[in-house]
Amino acid sequence: MDSRKVNEDRKSKREAKHYWNSRVRYEGQVYHILLTDVEVRRGIERANKNPEDVPGFWKRLRLVFGI
Repeated sequence: MDSRKVNEDRKSKREAKHYWNSRVRYEGQVYHILLTDVEVRRGIERANKNPEDVPGFWKRLRLVFGI
C-alpha cells in the first residue's frame, strides 16, 4: 500500500515535496499524521535496530481493530 502523496500546495521550496499519510492511536485517540520521507526512513531504521519493540502480528491486529 502506497500512501505517499504529492504536496501540491507547497508554500515554500523548503517544504517537503511528498508526505506519507499515516494513522496512529495516541492516548486512546486516533489521529491522521503526515510524515516526510526522512521521518519514515528514520522510523524504519529505528524499528530495524529495535525489533523487540515492534508489536507482533496479533498485537498489531488488536491495535487496528481496537480490541
